[in-house]
Amino acid sequence: MADSKSTEVDAIYYDVSPYIIILLRMFNFIVLLMAVVSLVICIVQGKENNTYYLLAANTGISGIVCLVVNWWYKSGDLGPEKYWYIFLVGTVILFQCITTDIFVYRVLPPPEPTNAPYHPSVRPRNFTINWFSLLEASTKPHFGLDDNNYSAL
Repeated sequence: MADSKSTEVDAIYYDVSPYIIILLRMFNFIVLLMAVVSLVICIVQGKENNTYYLLAANTGISGIVCLVVNWWYKSGDLGPEKYWYIFLVGTVILFQCITTDIFVYRVLPPPEPTNAPYHPSVRPRNFTINWFSLLEASTKPHFGLDDNNYSAL
């Protein structure tokens, strides 16, 4: 029987396998790389379309969320058995980065020309509303009419 004060040379003390920790670190590096590439692509292509800056902000915020989750795991706020949560968050961010890159580099087909003649009854559907022409909501009839007096029409 071994003495309780002696230490074993071959003793292993860890909560999570070192292989999982190495896999987790490699996965975090891949997520970081994809997020940086997606962020740079959105910023560079932002001169063509301003909505790409919103995608860059979204990717940056998602990267910060990933950093916070990893910080919680490292500091012990997230238990050692919850390493799968980092894989889940990283997978969502990877999917977000891939779809962002596809959205930024999508090529829209040019509109097909039509041989139909222009008809004057077809009007564009976009119009503006003058705020002065809108009537205020009221229970009283407008234009000075009441229920019994329609002679003004």
